[in-house]
Amino acid sequence: MDVAKSVELLAVGAAAGILGSLIGLGGGFVVIPVLRLAYGVSPALTAGASLVMVLANAISGSIAYLRQGRVDVGLALLVAVTGVPACIAGALAVRHVSIAGFDTVYAALLLFFFIDIMRRRRSQAPPSWRVPGLRERTLVDARGETFRYSWSPALVLLSGVAIGFIASFFGIGGGIVFLIVFIAVFAMPAHIVTATSLAAMLFIAPVGVATDWLAGNIDLSFALPLALGGLAGGQLGPQIARRLSSPQLLTVLAFAVLATALSLISRHVFAR
Repeated sequence: MDVAKSVELLAVGAAAGILGSLIGLGGGFVVIPVLRLAYGVSPALTAGASLVMVLANAISGSIAYLRQGRVDVGLALLVAVTGVPACIAGALAVRHVSIAGFDTVYAALLLFFFIDIMRRRRSQAPPSWRVPGLRERTLVDARGETFRYSWSPALVLLSGVAIGFIASFFGIGGGIVFLIVFIAVFAMPAHIVTATSLAAMLFIAPVGVATDWLAGNIDLSFALPLALGGLAGGQLGPQIARRLSSPQLLTVLAFAVLATALSLISRHVFAR
């Protein structure tokens, strides 16, 4: 890897880090199509390098969001209970499973979520169905703004399995599942969801990175410059998020989800 390519990857990591910490997805959806289409990196090495960047972004962004007081720490820890073992399974599976079919199903789910979140971005009314076992929560951030919402511990533990597996299997960060569950199902405030999603990855991603490293899925010539960029970008995203209204943040979320879906499709359509 020459200096020019390292600088390119540093810039990609910074851009992914800003967007990833802004919306709580970690930035993997930006890195993956770049590595697959521009550099021709294999799926396993792509997932490994992307997850290293997601971890760096999660560390940087979580520090910023914790200072803002917008992280539901209890929720993030509960996700990690089932997310950590699932993350190990995902990292081991990526070398042995054809992901073309899974990508297609996953992309279809993301497209559905894009449509749903665009529909509800003007209003965060509770869903029409009743989720059993809801736990009421009240969070006051560093500026004194109060957020009231609820979530189900059982569904949180179940979603942790999908979050952890997808985080390491795709290297995309499991935040997208977090967003689907906590915005579409519980109608939680977008600012709390994005901050807590990134914090959850802070607990889950290190396990996936360690598993990827032991499996030989991490090429440091790609991972290190991406991670350095992710660290820098992770400080800027939360500052931008604070200045956006909930509808604006949801709109950014929706188009990021759309970009994720298109990137998953494109790596099979154009990378042949």
